[in-house]
Amino acid sequence: MVLQMDDVLVVEDSAVQRQHACDLCRQLGIVNLRQAADGNEALARMREQLPSLVLIDLEMPGMDGVQLIQQMAKDNLSVPIIVASGKDYLLISTVELMGRELGLPVLGGIKKPLRQQALEDLLRRVWTPPSESSAEVELCQDKDVRLALDQGQLVPYYQPKVTLDGGLLKGAEMLVRWHHPELGVIPPSRFIPVIEACDWATELTLLMLEQGLQQWQEWARRGLRLPLSVNLSALSLKGTTLADEIDQRIRASRVPPRFIVFEITETAVADNLAEAIGIAARLRLSGVGLSIDDFGTGFATFQQLMRFPFTELKIDQSLVTSISNKPHLEAVFNSILELARRLQLTTVAEGIETPKDLSFVGERGCVMGQGYYFAKPLAADQFESWVKNRMQRKPEPSQEN
Repeated sequence: MVLQMDDVLVVEDSAVQRQHACDLCRQLGIVNLRQAADGNEALARMREQLPSLVLIDLEMPGMDGVQLIQQMAKDNLSVPIIVASGKDYLLISTVELMGRELGLPVLGGIKKPLRQQALEDLLRRVWTPPSESSAEVELCQDKDVRLALDQGQLVPYYQPKVTLDGGLLKGAEMLVRWHHPELGVIPPSRFIPVIEACDWATELTLLMLEQGLQQWQEWARRGLRLPLSVNLSALSLKGTTLADEIDQRIRASRVPPRFIVFEITETAVADNLAEAIGIAARLRLSGVGLSIDDFGTGFATFQQLMRFPFTELKIDQSLVTSISNKPHLEAVFNSILELARRLQLTTVAEGIETPKDLSFVGERGCVMGQGYYFAKPLAADQFESWVKNRMQRKPEPSQEN
């Protein structure tokens, strides 16, 4: 693989380790390399010219790697980061999490001594489409979002859910996009917070459901009967009318309820508990599925599984991406799979981006997966083309997306 990067900064106090990191980068086709022996020198280099990526050792005299990352956040030096250390993976992962919580694009962590394949796997993520929630974005105006809702400019895109044993298409998650008549496609990170702040979340859920039901009918007429997942906001889990409104729309469409799944984030069900449980129970009584989304990111995980009638468990991307060779995360992942098996829940790994991600989660018995390794979220016509192309070849994951 040849990587085209403008500038990589290697921050490492050991001259030998620094040279080794530079040699590995050159072997991967990276020509422009700069070096820094500690955090202060690294900051000076970044202020001179912001690099394309920075490789940061944690153990350094003076300003260590943790302090450097903290200072980068304070100075708004937002650069893709790879964390490196000879310490245990738990410490490395903790620093990764800190960097992300500070708003920096942390690609992942790597244990020293550095190895080419591990470094290459992380560098690939520089070209992977970034998570829409990780970047700082400018929110849209309330009035513009309201107009988009009223004029039907918010439409679902579809991301495939694929079996990890055989690569069979088993469903799709509906993800909202804004088709602006002048600005093109606007990502949800710019308007979803506005919708939630203005209490329009339930309206959006019902809008996505209606469009999804219509699309399901169109695909069914062409022989494609596919379960569709709809995101259900925490703000919608209150009151007494939501379950009825959903049931009425599904009945009117004549789409079998078993083909509709509502995804609820793990932390969403902590507030308004009694109302939320009532809504969840009535939805399951109507025949739809319920999925606990972003599993593994909250603190009330096991309580929520006991309280709500879920049928599916989606493992958060943070536990999937670069999980291999991190024993503590592997233990968490394996425990989640065992728990899901005992509760008879279908497991879905989110955020699969590399062949390594795929082989790791698949070998451990996860049932399904989704992520850019298979396909990005696609407009309805693009999704149908993706399905047709996939049916024309051996059913195995595509690396084109």
